[in-house]
Amino acid sequence: MIAIDAMMVCLDLSDIDEKLVAFTRTICERLAVGKVYFVHNVKTSELSEDFRETFGDVDLSKEVEDNIADIVAEHFTGGCDHEILVSEEPNTEVIMAELVKRYKIKLTLLGKRMSDKSTGALGTKLLRILPCSVLVFPETASYKIGKVLTPIDFSDASVHALRLSKNLVDQLGLQLEILHVYRLPSQYFPLISEEKAERKAEELVKERFKDLQKRHKEIAGVPYTLVRAANKSIAERIIIHLNKGKHDLLVLGLKGHNPIPSLSLGSVPTEIYNTDINIPLWLVYSEEVIK
Repeated sequence: MIAIDAMMVCLDLSDIDEKLVAFTRTICERLAVGKVYFVHNVKTSELSEDFRETFGDVDLSKEVEDNIADIVAEHFTGGCDHEILVSEEPNTEVIMAELVKRYKIKLTLLGKRMSDKSTGALGTKLLRILPCSVLVFPETASYKIGKVLTPIDFSDASVHALRLSKNLVDQLGLQLEILHVYRLPSQYFPLISEEKAERKAEELVKERFKDLQKRHKEIAGVPYTLVRAANKSIAERIIIHLNKGKHDLLVLGLKGHNPIPSLSLGSVPTEIYNTDINIPLWLVYSEEVIK
């Protein structure tokens, strides 16, 4: 059973806030969530002198808190225990990471607008710095989730994401599909037959699936699909498969933080996050990786 002791919802005072709060309510209705923290940081470094001169000593945090309280009252009726946290710090990513540690947050919900409305820079920074799993909810996404896709590369991180996905679908009565995107060593063509190489590659991958199913019997009956990357990136192939299969949730395992910030998220999750997909994206860390 999936239980989330503490969950953080990042709000930015835009139109997507109402959707995030409503989606949070559906999560609380379907999963065991202990407490939800609705958070917003007033970035003091971005407040202009004109603003200060016009509004003087206005209690901006209180105004923001009241605004969030109104949204929560309207869209979170029937939700679980919750609290609103508003801060005034120069660095939003740092304060959010501190909140995750302070309140032992297990999952952060992050909204994402389409690329023609936002660069997504803050979201990318948060993904790289938050020491917890992150559920990204695009503004065009639906609350209804019936079919889940979990790509794996047979790493411990992807297997962890797969087992979480299986628990989720069993708990909520959903459908699950596993996807593996593989590449062929094209530098050896035409020394070997491309058709033969593809056949051999699929045989090897199927053997790895058999071994995985022996070690984790709970996923033995889950259907899986093998897709060759060919002239596309792995992320592009995943997105193409998403669109074909009409999935409602994408779950990806994250391997851990690299000391170099630009490498900490991984190329596949980064590319998918920066693409305008219209379903939620659950980026999963295992407890061992977070520790």
